[in-house]
Amino acid sequence: MSAGAPSSRVRDSRFCLLADSEEAFVMRAATARLAEKTLDLQYYVWDDDTVGKLLVHRALEAARRGVRVRLLLDHANQLGRDVKWAALNAHPNVEVRLFNPFRGRYKHFVQWLYHAPRLNHRMHNKAWIADGEHAIVGGRNISEHYFGVHPEANFRDLDLYARGPIVEETRAAFDRYWNSDVTVHLRRLKHRSEADADRLWEELQAWRARLDGFPYHYEQDLERFQAAVAAADQRQIQAPAALLFDPPDKAKGATQRLMGDQLAELLSRRSLREILIEAGYFIPGDDFVDTLADLHGRGARIGLLTNSLATNDVIAAHAAYAHYRRALVEAGVEVHELQPNARTGQHLARLKPGRSKSALHTKAMVLDRRELFVGSFNLDPRSANLNTEMGYYVNSEALAARVAAFVEEGMAPQNSYRVSLDERQRLTWGAGDTRGPVQSHREPQVTKARWLASRFFGLLPIENLL
Repeated sequence: MSAGAPSSRVRDSRFCLLADSEEAFVMRAATARLAEKTLDLQYYVWDDDTVGKLLVHRALEAARRGVRVRLLLDHANQLGRDVKWAALNAHPNVEVRLFNPFRGRYKHFVQWLYHAPRLNHRMHNKAWIADGEHAIVGGRNISEHYFGVHPEANFRDLDLYARGPIVEETRAAFDRYWNSDVTVHLRRLKHRSEADADRLWEELQAWRARLDGFPYHYEQDLERFQAAVAAADQRQIQAPAALLFDPPDKAKGATQRLMGDQLAELLSRRSLREILIEAGYFIPGDDFVDTLADLHGRGARIGLLTNSLATNDVIAAHAAYAHYRRALVEAGVEVHELQPNARTGQHLARLKPGRSKSALHTKAMVLDRRELFVGSFNLDPRSANLNTEMGYYVNSEALAARVAAFVEEGMAPQNSYRVSLDERQRLTWGAGDTRGPVQSHREPQVTKARWLASRFFGLLPIENLL
């Protein structure tokens, strides 16, 4: 299908959740190592840190075996790294393309000034597709923060691992982006020789030999990679599903809000009895708040888990969300905000557990414990109007129950603050720990400077850009 719609479902496919940080990393490494024909990788962020280098190593290793590797990156998050990507691109089996690229080397700020309407449209999609048979789609970018190994801050996040017909749909969507005139071959901006690709391989091999302290099994033999994929396959659940995605022309300013409209259609059904939402960046707007209030008035339970001011890595986004917080509580929404010291099962930090700060990056919804969405779409104006997005909509009670359990774990008192109104109609943040309930009338665990910054951003007319 072209741009997907909830009513346009492909034949039954198979899915399982990748909630655990280690499994999310190993599945990417394993499917790359086992690939025989193609690797198609599409990402908003791909950092040059340990996780980023290890997965570049896997992609280049696959290319050296004869696998065709296509890497599509949003250029805004790769500024200054063109030379390194050009070295990878110099391998004959690798092709790197950039989405909506900046032109020139030293004029990025000037380009923002003169071309902001175009350059503000970014590719927020995340997809990992191996041999056209395995796909991983969800919220994770390629960076230490998303796989629980950053020493200071790690994201709670969620992917779906898919097999079956929907993988063909995912690859077809990738091809639409790959062949779009919004996408530019890196070779047009930077050219390197095959010798540069050989040097990159040697450098990665030497770096990998020195790597110490990485907590996940990376030097697995072929059988262990096969076992990891087989274990995930065994957990998969068969269900009808649809790939939802924006067309790449959205980056040209096309007046299409396909992802936003599709999800709004799902959430506006008046017969819904329960909605569970986990969103790292949640800016609902007045109309959506009214929709939730109407659903609650008809007896629906609505649960929301989002970032607190202490965990949100974009203060301006939190300030915009805070504008709607009281209205959400008054509408009957169960509002939960993640605690920075949350320890939600095995999903977060592995490198220094107990020392790194938790944050929320998941984009997931569960409707009546029968339907679910997992993808890249934040419920905010940027996802609806500016960025391109993608995700899987699945109709499965069994899978919905597992995503619901994931969300409700995050909502538990030891992991999040419950925001409510006290008898004097003041916002109150409540949580529980080993000493009993804790309540506060101000945003918890926030410095004065951070609180003031949030108030300042709340005064600016920038909500439509967030």
